[in-house]
Amino acid sequence: MQSERFRQFVSSINKGARQAFPIVLGCVPIGMAYGILAQQSGLGLWHTLGLSLFVFAGASQFMAVSMMQNNMDIGSIIGATFIINFRHVLMSASIAPYLSKWKFWQRSLFGGMLTDEGFILHTLNFSRGDMDKVSALALNISIYIAWATAGMIGYNVGTMIANPEAWGLDFALPAMFVALLLYACKNKMGVIAAAMGGTVAVGLHLLNVSNWAVFLGAVAGATVGVFFFEKEGADS
Repeated sequence: MQSERFRQFVSSINKGARQAFPIVLGCVPIGMAYGILAQQSGLGLWHTLGLSLFVFAGASQFMAVSMMQNNMDIGSIIGATFIINFRHVLMSASIAPYLSKWKFWQRSLFGGMLTDEGFILHTLNFSRGDMDKVSALALNISIYIAWATAGMIGYNVGTMIANPEAWGLDFALPAMFVALLLYACKNKMGVIAAAMGGTVAVGLHLLNVSNWAVFLGAVAGATVGVFFFEKEGADS
């Protein structure tokens, strides 16, 4: 009986790891780019690893590194990170009904390692009745370990690169956010929200309020987005 349970446990871990593999292939190069940029920005090894372990959010980590490099205050960094990561609250609320019978520590571990890509896979699995806790947690943990490891590899690679601009690494952060912006601007609501956020951020920067420009720009964009979302919902 115990051997059968153990085989089932190992099988569930393998299942979750296999599902995570395509995501891992995508997150490793991005994680390495984060590690390289963190090293080139002057962050220490443990600070770089700490962001991966405790923040575990690619866009927020890239942004935080950039803001630290520009000597922005800690309030702006925390606030901007919170705004960018707020979507995880919505994702967690959406998937929470499936986890109602899980123990608190299981839900906490699952939620703390939930990513955008993982959310899609979990939603598909849960909706078709696949409620295997072990494989679900193994999927999240696989991505978590791969991301942190990729950041450490990138950090060490960064120590061997004398001029990151020659490799185009200085453009990795702007390119990533441009890609995210284009994805968000797939409809009129996204375009208006992005325009408002950009206008506020640039305006504050021109007024020499750079420390709060990104944070307040993000708040303005998110507020406009929510307003139009509710308006469209009311009209429909």
